[in-house]
Amino acid sequence: MIDKQLSPDELMQQNKALQKQIEELKDEQEDLEILLDTITEHSTDLENEIYEKNQIMLKYLEQVKLITEAAAAVESESFTIDSLDEVASRKDELGQLARVFQNMARQVEIRETKLRQQVQELKIEIDRSKQAKQVADIVQTDSFKNLKQKLKRLKSTRKNNKTDS
Repeated sequence: MIDKQLSPDELMQQNKALQKQIEELKDEQEDLEILLDTITEHSTDLENEIYEKNQIMLKYLEQVKLITEAAAAVESESFTIDSLDEVASRKDELGQLARVFQNMARQVEIRETKLRQQVQELKIEIDRSKQAKQVADIVQTDSFKNLKQKLKRLKSTRKNNKTDS
């Protein structure tokens, strides 16, 4: 209840004050709606940007995994150089790493091929050395010396027989 009755002038002033408050609240509501629209728009942009960056990061991590798998493949001697071509085509540090890795793998492959050839040559050389040692061992035995003397006598006997006839 109102204890005191207001005069028409006071009522008019209160009415004007209330209308002013209503206008201020409408302006504030309009500002808040604009702010809400702006925030919603920016949050959608941010969400899209985060999604795109997440996709880029996932692709990056997949390619890091390819390099990790390539290292394991080198260890198991099943690496193929072109398996890193996609990563090597990147223009960033990961691409540089993949290109260095491919070059390193080529050099390792060349070295291994040379080493295998050298091992094969050494095996042949060792086989020849073993053979020569075995021949030398056989030649030094008494039984071989006896056989050699018998052969010499047989040749000599044959030669004498041919000259006599």
